[in-house]
Amino acid sequence: MNTAPNAEWRRYWYLPLAAAVGFSTIGLQSYGLSPFVTHIEAEFGWSRSDVMLGLSISNFVGVFLNILVGMIVDRFGPRRVALTGVVVKSGAFALLGTATGYLFNWLFLWFLVALGIVLVQATVFTAAVATRFDRHRGSAFAVTLSGTGLTVMLAPIIATWLITDYGWRVGFFGVGVVWMLVTFPVCWFYFRDARSERRGKVVAGEAAPTVAPVEQPGMTLREGLRTRAFVQLAISFVAYSFYNMTMAANLIPLLMETGQDQVSAARIFGVMGIVGIIARLSVGFLLDRFPGNIIGGISQSLPIIGCALLLTDLPGVLPLIAAMVAFGIATGAEMDVTIYLATRHFGLRSFAALFGAVITCGALAAAAGPVIAGALHDVMGNYDGLLYLVIGIMSIGALAIGTMPRPPAKYASLAH
Repeated sequence: MNTAPNAEWRRYWYLPLAAAVGFSTIGLQSYGLSPFVTHIEAEFGWSRSDVMLGLSISNFVGVFLNILVGMIVDRFGPRRVALTGVVVKSGAFALLGTATGYLFNWLFLWFLVALGIVLVQATVFTAAVATRFDRHRGSAFAVTLSGTGLTVMLAPIIATWLITDYGWRVGFFGVGVVWMLVTFPVCWFYFRDARSERRGKVVAGEAAPTVAPVEQPGMTLREGLRTRAFVQLAISFVAYSFYNMTMAANLIPLLMETGQDQVSAARIFGVMGIVGIIARLSVGFLLDRFPGNIIGGISQSLPIIGCALLLTDLPGVLPLIAAMVAFGIATGAEMDVTIYLATRHFGLRSFAALFGAVITCGALAAAAGPVIAGALHDVMGNYDGLLYLVIGIMSIGALAIGTMPRPPAKYASLAH
């Protein structure tokens, strides 16, 4: 084995990049929905909580499927799941433009989105990257997960342009089709983990002996569920999921309530995506060198600052941009930290299933969050109640991840 410091990147540089493109699909339902909210309300006469109910349904379905999908990835590999997922998720998002105005129809369309969500979750893409990267796993995960930064930057702007010129129905269709046309070819040609490459060689008649499965070191699903590390990761991810799903889907309407028009709000919102990508790459570098729990505690504290800035009602756009920067750093860092800590605490044997369990806990909060956010807005007429709630929840999450124990040495020989 080549143990040179940059050997992993030299050999497999394309894999995290392809995974990032594929993983960008996961953000469509949260970051892509925001520009559509006010238009759907006006079209159907719905309340904010009615619109957000679809997003809640899409997240709730993951409660029942995340662990199962993780087990499928552990058993059959991530490539097949990812290719199916980018088609289902992008296609389902495009179909949201066919909404009829009946709430049952709206929820059914979001159920289709939910099936796509569980197939493009972070577990699918990072499971492949983890088979190729160990020494630089933190930075490789950072590149992979920076895909959502692309979604934050591009989806609201594309959607806003399409909505302005062609209407919200074309907006849904256009965003979904663009994402499918970009992500599927990239994943088809370049998203290949160690197992899928071995399988390809066997089909071609090469290296048949190498297909014998090698059991990765790590805990079983049952062992991992019983650890303190799992409980604390789950608590922190519950907090992050609530924050992420409520704020991402409501930030453009929130910014518009500060006096910004929709185009300006989308541009300010886009700052969050740019910062998120930078933060992800920076955090990946830091994770390879410093304790992940400390980095996680700091990153989960940043939304508290962002919410406080939005509550101050300071004049001008600079406080709004500063809040987006705080949100962008937190969003860019949290998933990287959580997945990194999961691989170091649990090993790779049942990583996809165990992280699927962490995501399942987060899915409960993600399902409740949008409805709670919409209901608070309907009652109060503004987002102040939601901002105070996010401050409290993220304080708990920061404490949970910041006080995690050191990972077991046998799974974290390169961790600090």
